[in-house]
Amino acid sequence: MISFLLTLKRMVQAMISASKDKEFQVLFFFTFITFLSGTIFYSQVEGLRIIDALYFSVVTLTTVGYGDFTPQTDFGKMFTIIYTLAGIGIIVGFINKIASNTKAPKAIRKSMGKRKPAEHSDKNDQNHQD
Repeated sequence: MISFLLTLKRMVQAMISASKDKEFQVLFFFTFITFLSGTIFYSQVEGLRIIDALYFSVVTLTTVGYGDFTPQTDFGKMFTIIYTLAGIGIIVGFINKIASNTKAPKAIRKSMGKRKPAEHSDKNDQNHQD
């Protein structure tokens, strides 16, 4: 449980840190719009409750696909095909951005510990030889 909480804390910190990045902001916006559009569509067309429609949208786009909800209408099935193909790319980009921000601080700390002392450049060496 402690490991889960520490991982969750790192993820939240990464999202807060990434929120200043323009690319993250754009991906977050498109992710939000994608989930919102799926939620609205499935609640209106398929008659799902809002929470069930959101759940189905998230489960579908994260490719978990439990199978507990499925589109019942032909229009819903066609929408799901297009929604999945378009949405997975957006979700993958968003998750990748979070993951890179989660790993970045660790990689920076690691590289800082392995730094070698600064060496003189060739230019400095030439000045001393004159």
